[in-house]
Amino acid sequence: MKVRHIQIDYTDSELHWTPDTPEFAQFWNASSTYLPYLEPFLNRTVRAGIAMLEDCEENAELINDCKIFIQQETRHFKNHARYNEKLRASGYPELAQREKKMQADYKGFGENRSHRFCLAYTEGFETLGLIMACYFLEGAKELESPTVCDPTLDLWRWHLAEEYEHRHVAFKLFHKLYKSYWYRLFGIMYAGPHMLKYMFSTAFYIISEDRKSGKIADPWRSRLRMLGVTCRMFAFVIPRLLKSFHPSYDPLNAAEPRESMRVLAQAEEKWGPASS
Repeated sequence: MKVRHIQIDYTDSELHWTPDTPEFAQFWNASSTYLPYLEPFLNRTVRAGIAMLEDCEENAELINDCKIFIQQETRHFKNHARYNEKLRASGYPELAQREKKMQADYKGFGENRSHRFCLAYTEGFETLGLIMACYFLEGAKELESPTVCDPTLDLWRWHLAEEYEHRHVAFKLFHKLYKSYWYRLFGIMYAGPHMLKYMFSTAFYIISEDRKSGKIADPWRSRLRMLGVTCRMFAFVIPRLLKSFHPSYDPLNAAEPRESMRVLAQAEEKWGPASS
């Protein structure tokens, strides 16, 4: 694990950065919109967890990993926040209000729920994040087209490769502090529907606005493409999610997505400090 100082320039980015399947791009664009509220919540939760760990040699590696996790997530949400400004400026009048709902949810979790709940939610997100990282980096058919080349693709590839890299942090922290298999499963089952409901409903909203404005032609073809996007994603995600429920699950055993280290090296070369 390492901290990469990535800052992506979206000047030349397109909203439909997968031109053959704009619905795929808009699903991930919708997913971007809640990350500037989710990831600070994750950081606050992990930071509180660090404070609960005894400062001893046994915990030194986990504490260091937690600190890198926080720095990586901070760079993720800052890059997404700048992209989201471009998305909101492209229309979609209900988008800001939708974001406020998630912002309020995460604020409420931090203020009104226990640290155990917040860390279980964090671990649930990270479990799903690992699976989605593998899907995006090696399983998404929509990214195989030669027409896909955009800074937004670089954003997601870098972000999700780092999700793989720090996949173990919330898991190890949760088990160090709470040691509850069943409550970990509760965290996954709570976080997953909470996030996916927002992601899909916001994606459907954005896509419907594109259809109304003519940015996406032929609504029926669009609906079929979205059905394909959804079915292919769930076919990848669900079997892997079920495996994560097993008592012996350890995210460190997850196979590395193809070329993830090359993705990270390219992100540093293209968007790191030396490139500016």
